[in-house]
Amino acid sequence: MRIEKQINELEKEVWIFTIINNNIYLNEYSYMTKNSKRHRTYTFIKKYDRLMKRDCSIQESEVPFTDEIKQEAINEYIKTINCLKWSERKY
Repeated sequence: MRIEKQINELEKEVWIFTIINNNIYLNEYSYMTKNSKRHRTYTFIKKYDRLMKRDCSIQESEVPFTDEIKQEAINEYIKTINCLKWSERKY
């Protein structure tokens, strides 16, 4: 699951989560910028990756993991849940 926040035209933040046993875990965080509006690609300024430690420029404790982001991750997960009758299940 991915949450992307566009801060302004040149900056954005991205959080990537994994769901295991109904728990949502932070896997990656990135803070990126681009030089101007006409540039397409972003450059990583801050990066945390649980699996690729050598690519990290910050520690997990430095990730801006606010209650707002947590709630947004929960809301994104809830969007994936369906409530169906048994006759509506897919095989």
